[in-house]
Amino acid sequence: MEKVGRKERERQAHRGEILRAAEKVFAGKGFFQTTMSEIAHEAEFGTGTLYKYFKSKEELYFTLIDEKTEEINRLVNAELCRGTSVKERIKNVLNLEFQFIEKNRDFFRIYVSERSRFEWTVKDELGKKIHEKMVTYIRHLARVLKEGVDRGELKPMEPLDMAHALTGIVNSLFFEWLISPHPYPLISKANTVFEIFLRGTEKMERRK
Repeated sequence: MEKVGRKERERQAHRGEILRAAEKVFAGKGFFQTTMSEIAHEAEFGTGTLYKYFKSKEELYFTLIDEKTEEINRLVNAELCRGTSVKERIKNVLNLEFQFIEKNRDFFRIYVSERSRFEWTVKDELGKKIHEKMVTYIRHLARVLKEGVDRGELKPMEPLDMAHALTGIVNSLFFEWLISPHPYPLISKANTVFEIFLRGTEKMERRK
């Protein structure tokens, strides 16, 4: 593995500090009310330094979203690659996803509430990157579900359809949780989702 030089380590460290500061300010004020100078102040850098790393506030915001998506995908994919049973992997993935979303509630709330206000060209750029990552995740999930079908753990249904169905349930509960006037822990819904999914996909003779 090639050794990373001091300057590159410093560059990566500064970039990370800027992203963490941006997340904090965006979560507090929203995207459209936030300025680059406020992010620079939070990161304790000059505003000009921010533009050395990100050419605009939009690029900074999109990078943050992209890296959040990449972070949760890494966690989920690592679990899906484990050698445990299919059901155990699915249950653990649901817990990972809900814990991650709950931990980053402010960020996801800003993303969901303000995405529609971007110009169409900007939304297309953002949506395409997120969509590509989602497609990769769903395909990986479908491969794991196919293992369950092949082993006789799950009903002989189309794995890709099952993957989309599971993702749809998760997304529905996620949006409901975000807009609920009565706060509750999202992780409390993980077992409910798991049971709903199993009742539709698990072979009945295996349920005791």
